[in-house]
Amino acid sequence: MNETVDQGHLRTPPGRLFRKYLYSIVALAFAALAINTGFDVWFSYREQKQLLAATQREQAASAAIQIGQFIGQIENQIRWLSRLPPELSTNEDERLNAIRLLRLSPAIAEIAELDSHGLEQMRVSRRVADRIGSKADLSASPAFRGANESRAYYGPVYFFGDTEPFMTLATRGIGRNPNVIVAEVNLRFIWDLVAGIRVGNTGKAYVVDRTGVLIAHPDLWRALQRSDLSGHADVRAALDGVGPPSGGLIKEDLSGQRVLSTYATVPSLGLLVFVELPLSEAYAPIYASIGRSTFLLVVLLAGAVLVSLFLSRRMTGPIQLLTQGARRIGSGDLGLRLAIKTGDELEALGDQFNRMAAQLRYSYATLERKVIERTSELEKARDQALAEHDAAERARSAAVAANETKSRFLAVVSHELRTPLNGVMGVLQLLDDGKLGEAQRRHLTTAAASGETLIALVDAILEYARLEASAEALEPRNFHLDQLIETAADLMRPQAFGKGLTFDLACDASVRTSVHGDPVRLNRILLNLIGNAIKFTPSGAIAVNAAAERHDGHVLLRVTVRDTGIGIAPDMHERIFEDFVQADDSIARRFGGTGLGLAIARRLSRLMRGELTVESTPGAGSTFTLEVPLDPAVSGIAQGALPPPSRRLRVLLVDDDPINCEVGEAMLNRLGHHATIARNGASAVALARDHAFDVILMDLHMPDMDGVEAASRIGKLGLPKMPRIIAVTADVSSSARERLADAGIVQIVSKPILINALREAIEDDPEVAPAAVQLAAGALIDRHYLDDQKELLGAAQITKLHHLLEETSEKLIDDITKAAATGDHKQLARHAHQLGSAAGALGLVRLFERCREIELASPAMSAPECQSAARELAALRAASMSALDDLLRPAEQRSVS
Repeated sequence: MNETVDQGHLRTPPGRLFRKYLYSIVALAFAALAINTGFDVWFSYREQKQLLAATQREQAASAAIQIGQFIGQIENQIRWLSRLPPELSTNEDERLNAIRLLRLSPAIAEIAELDSHGLEQMRVSRRVADRIGSKADLSASPAFRGANESRAYYGPVYFFGDTEPFMTLATRGIGRNPNVIVAEVNLRFIWDLVAGIRVGNTGKAYVVDRTGVLIAHPDLWRALQRSDLSGHADVRAALDGVGPPSGGLIKEDLSGQRVLSTYATVPSLGLLVFVELPLSEAYAPIYASIGRSTFLLVVLLAGAVLVSLFLSRRMTGPIQLLTQGARRIGSGDLGLRLAIKTGDELEALGDQFNRMAAQLRYSYATLERKVIERTSELEKARDQALAEHDAAERARSAAVAANETKSRFLAVVSHELRTPLNGVMGVLQLLDDGKLGEAQRRHLTTAAASGETLIALVDAILEYARLEASAEALEPRNFHLDQLIETAADLMRPQAFGKGLTFDLACDASVRTSVHGDPVRLNRILLNLIGNAIKFTPSGAIAVNAAAERHDGHVLLRVTVRDTGIGIAPDMHERIFEDFVQADDSIARRFGGTGLGLAIARRLSRLMRGELTVESTPGAGSTFTLEVPLDPAVSGIAQGALPPPSRRLRVLLVDDDPINCEVGEAMLNRLGHHATIARNGASAVALARDHAFDVILMDLHMPDMDGVEAASRIGKLGLPKMPRIIAVTADVSSSARERLADAGIVQIVSKPILINALREAIEDDPEVAPAAVQLAAGALIDRHYLDDQKELLGAAQITKLHHLLEETSEKLIDDITKAAATGDHKQLARHAHQLGSAAGALGLVRLFERCREIELASPAMSAPECQSAARELAALRAASMSALDDLLRPAEQRSVS
């Protein structure tokens, strides 16, 4: 049964929609009225201002005309005296005529007649006694010369007795020898004229002469003061011949009051008449007009508010009915019917609302059946989703298990590969006893290079396995950022030159700083990126750019490696960072490789909280960008190099593999130490109990008793002097280090064992090294950095760099000495930079830092300072190379020396 709605019951107080319409209509009406009023006020203001300015210009022009007429009348009067030729009149007649003129024109104070030669014939004055025939020579006077030149002369205004203004006026007569009449004219008449000019109620007029001096003003005191107004902008413009602005000029008068001013010029005389009216009086009609317009605006706005109230209620009333009706329908009252009679779209909306309510009532009648059907469908979909979820969980668990199995497999395989590699590399190093022929040495070098390549491949697989298992841990320390980057570039530069490529390194000055981070991992990333760029660039150039920015207490390192190589397709930009992936199969066939380098580089960069990205176009080269945050160094880089001990060490070598035992014993004998062999952990414990050893080299993986347990038992023997236990293993993860530390093992030698690494491990005993020697070596060489380079590059590459540094540094020292002798600061800085870069490659930090200091200070050095710096670098280079020789020289040579 239909229900008709009580409209009064549904009505609600005006809401936001009502206020919205009300404010909108009021704002629209106000904007229209305000704009119209604004335009009216603006145009009224302009018209009133133009009218005021025109009126003032007319007053100024009228005053100027009156002044001109006054002077013109006097000029005509004195011309009357000179109308007869001199030969037809006597001096007495001229005197009588002059007296008559003085009586006729009070403004004339004195009249003088000069003949054609400038001799005074007669002078009649109100101020002094008359003179007849004085013959005074006035030919040089301005009045005489001016009258002869232009028939009329107007002299400057002057004040006689500091009371009244006067002006000299001279005219020339007629005839063959015309005389000149000179009159002194009192300009007091101008005062009366100015005082009589009425400019509004409070305005005024005043006159200035041709020099800007005030000569007439309603306030006589200001005129008697002869104020100089030439510094005023309007007076200066008028004197320069510039006409007044059409709308007048707003300025401050002599009393500091703001006025509307204009001016006019007196013809011939050059006098200026100024008319001023205070702004308060000038703009009074404008203010009155604005007031009337504002009142009208308020009245119209009030009317607009009333109209807006009416229209808003007409529009929002039906909408409120619709809102309340929708609320009742939402509460279940589906029999509701709205009766809206407005004859417009709102009435149509009400009808549509009623039809919607009827449709809802019909829909709810069949809703229960539809709900049951839909519930059944949802239960089936839920069961299917649960089954799919269980299958996905099983697949994920299988994938995780497979991934863990893969990582463990890679770790075990790489570890087991190191055992035979240990024997191969050890035998190859032992074969080089200095007695081989050239061909044999080449074969040995080839085998060693192949072994190092195989070691690098095993290291990559092992590092990948550690990263997969999240076992890779950073080893942060302080290091020189620029030194690390330049060293990496110097190591790869020969490879680029070998392929005929150009290699450019650009380090911003911001990277010349010490930072705290993991230099080994950072160096791995740089060497990988530069090596890839060289590998995949057949021709062209390699460019490395480095910069550092400080952000919130850390240093953001940004390194870009740009090449002109084969490029990478856009769809491969992210895939190349995946495991075992290269750009395509043809690249793998042409260039080789496992596809792990970039994957490891990106994982290491993210391990250091950084990012590695690439931009590339096929055929146009690639740009790899590395961004890594580093902490500023809190202290100097740890330095120190321990010289070899002078005594022979007793070393217990524990390993179950006979090849490793043979190779290890041979290495120890070559290093000059006494070796004892134990084939298992139990034998090692027994030998350690019965004999005194300085060092125990402990293999960790043995069948009956592993190295960790053997080390733990040796630690419990209570020996008088506990030997240093060094683990021999390929597992350098953080968990393995923790297990070793619990057993008293703090040092690790990685398999395969390299002879230099073995020497440094067993002889690195700070307790037996003299403190003075430690200090001397530590001041010259960054031992930790050199150790990292040995770990990354191998002993053979370090030896090559050592020989190359000897040759290049000696030549650079000669160049530095020559530049210092000739005073060439530019060459001195350049060669010092080259020497510092070369020294930094092998950790000669004192030489590196001193070269940088001299490079920066060289432009301001004097000639003696340059020569002293060259001598200092030569001595420091010799000491640094000597210390490096001691660290890199084989142990057997040191023992002989």
